[in-house]
Amino acid sequence: MASVNPEQQSSFQQEAGAFLSTMDEMAPQVRLDYTVESLQRLEQFVSEHFDPPGSKFVAETLLQGIGCYLGEVIIRNLGGHWNPDGKPEINNIGPIEAIYPIEKAKLRFEKGKTESLAWAYHSIQKQAYEAGMTEPQVHGHPQPTRQQILLEADQSGEGGFMAFFKGLFGSK
Repeated sequence: MASVNPEQQSSFQQEAGAFLSTMDEMAPQVRLDYTVESLQRLEQFVSEHFDPPGSKFVAETLLQGIGCYLGEVIIRNLGGHWNPDGKPEINNIGPIEAIYPIEKAKLRFEKGKTESLAWAYHSIQKQAYEAGMTEPQVHGHPQPTRQQILLEADQSGEGGFMAFFKGLFGSK
């Protein structure tokens, strides 16, 4: 990855980097690297440590860090950029005028797995694909629908949602 001059980085980009560094120290097994797969590992971490929603206190700094990290994964893999006026949104991903990754992170902690971080990414990717901007497949597999993912999560007794993603991406 090309390094970015810190003076040219947005505060959200800097916060994503700080979150990644903290996670590398506190939970190195999650292996955050700005890839789509790292969102699935982050989702698993959140699920293991913070579900069911509301069962544990979640600091605002954690929500902000996760949201900024999600935003950077979106930007690095699908395009767009943080709002130049400093608003917590990503702009210019094809027809999508604005994405609010910090709000998506808050929803994940409020509503649980149905608001998965990985699902948020794939939903945006689908919209970009429909606009002709990206490929329709992930690692050679057709993208699942939200209904397929939720059905699989309901049917699987072990890991539910994450078991589905592990199967989809070939992880064991």
